[in-house]
Amino acid sequence: MTATTRTETATPVSGAGANAAVFWMLLAVFGVGTVEYLVAGVLPDIAGDVKVSDATAGLLVTVYAVTVMIGGPLLTIVTTRVPRTALIIGSMAVFVIGTLGTALAHSFALLVVFRIVTALPHATFFALCLVLATSLVPPEFQGRVIARVSLGLNLATVLGVPLGTLIGGEFGWRTSFVVVAVFQTLVTVGLVAVTRRAPARPAGSISAELTVFTRPSVWAALTLTALSQAALFVVFTYIAPYLRDYTGFSSGHVTLLLFVFGIGSVAGNQLGGHFADRSIDRTLFVALGALTVALGLLALFGSSTWFTAPWLFVLGAAGFSIIPPLASKLITAASEAPNLAATVNIAGFQLANAAGAWIGSTTLSLGASLASLPAVGAALALAAVLALAVGTRRTLTRTAGEGR
Repeated sequence: MTATTRTETATPVSGAGANAAVFWMLLAVFGVGTVEYLVAGVLPDIAGDVKVSDATAGLLVTVYAVTVMIGGPLLTIVTTRVPRTALIIGSMAVFVIGTLGTALAHSFALLVVFRIVTALPHATFFALCLVLATSLVPPEFQGRVIARVSLGLNLATVLGVPLGTLIGGEFGWRTSFVVVAVFQTLVTVGLVAVTRRAPARPAGSISAELTVFTRPSVWAALTLTALSQAALFVVFTYIAPYLRDYTGFSSGHVTLLLFVFGIGSVAGNQLGGHFADRSIDRTLFVALGALTVALGLLALFGSSTWFTAPWLFVLGAAGFSIIPPLASKLITAASEAPNLAATVNIAGFQLANAAGAWIGSTTLSLGASLASLPAVGAALALAAVLALAVGTRRTLTRTAGEGR
């Protein structure tokens, strides 16, 4: 049976139309990122409500990330020929259902189920936004437009998680998820309206999409993604109990400090996108080195409130400056298969989130204190720096050999 390829009729968009499309994609990613990260902000409340430990509740982050990692690429493959508008509506409908289910769940088992439902369309939808956004601008602006779309993730940490944590503290953590579900429903309507005029979504060959994963450069990029994000999420998954129980901040101060972290992530993301358009590898060296130092110093001075409060800005900036150059690196390495490549890149981030949450949970379960988490993260970030150095040297050696 021969599959038929369906395409969408579209007319070219103007500069204003492209900006509008990117703006609505940013808002949609903001909603998705808020639901993903919100668990970290209300982790103690969830744990107390369903009567599990903080370490066990932290596994909700792992479940979400593993679902994105496995389900995202599979969903992208089976929806290769689905028209863009239908894919946006369908993926966001699943997301909203999962978010509302999370708000209504009264046991840890049901929370796990609805976190899986929520996470399923995450990577496919985010990848669709990235590929569409990069198709609207010249190649030399690829890093910056990736930074603009992924700014939604930064705003999720700056506004979404702190506001969700605040709402959760005042009205219960479940209310936070209901608010996001309503917000995402409204944003989906706006996103569909502006993207109907965008260039048609290409329906590529599944075999061509899969072939790019035979390239060492693709796996090198995924390795960097896994190590760097695991380094950050070892700490970020448990940031609320870390700040409250180890550093000694009150619950109200934790909300403010999450905002400081988010402001740093915005600055880092935009700088990462700007410099990635100049040199991807150089930007990655600086960003990964900064993350290693930021986590290392937090391990040394994290018990001091005067240090930790402003330092969270630096940690957020270092951690999120990595996203645009890593996305650019993988999309460039797999240019013939952007849809699946972008999905797998996002899945790689989630694999790292899951690994970071699991490593943190295991570290705590083995009897280590919250104080040890930044040191573990610093070791993972240093491993990413070394992996990048090895990969860059091999590339230079291979290029020199081909030139002779």
